[in-house]
Amino acid sequence: MDIQTSNFGKQTVNADEIISFPQAMIGLEDYTEFKLFHQESDTPSVYYLQSISDPDLLMSIVSPEAFGFEYEIELSDEEQALIRLENAEDAVVVLAIYKPHEQDKNDEDINLKVIVKSPIIINTVEKLALQKHLPNLKVKD
Repeated sequence: MDIQTSNFGKQTVNADEIISFPQAMIGLEDYTEFKLFHQESDTPSVYYLQSISDPDLLMSIVSPEAFGFEYEIELSDEEQALIRLENAEDAVVVLAIYKPHEQDKNDEDINLKVIVKSPIIINTVEKLALQKHLPNLKVKD
């Protein structure tokens, strides 16, 4: 299938490349299918989740290690079933990056933010993902 994107132009996407969120991410209830893109590099540091249905919805994602975070996340039986995760080795954890809209500031003055309390877990084999909200997460100094 062909999709139109704001950042990558027209792209051909195979069905087996689509990452599906059986439960939509927080604030993105209408968007459940994404294609993963990355920088042209042997070791990309930033990846992009592009909505299949909205050319303007692009989310930058990074490994938690890029910010010095390590997660030990326990999924409930329901969450494991939701993304059909049988082997922990098949899962990757990523963090979404966003640029908050702040009035009276231009783009150069706005700092990027990372959503550390709601990491995204992707089953790389099944191409299923979920956003896990961790309200009691404490960040070590």
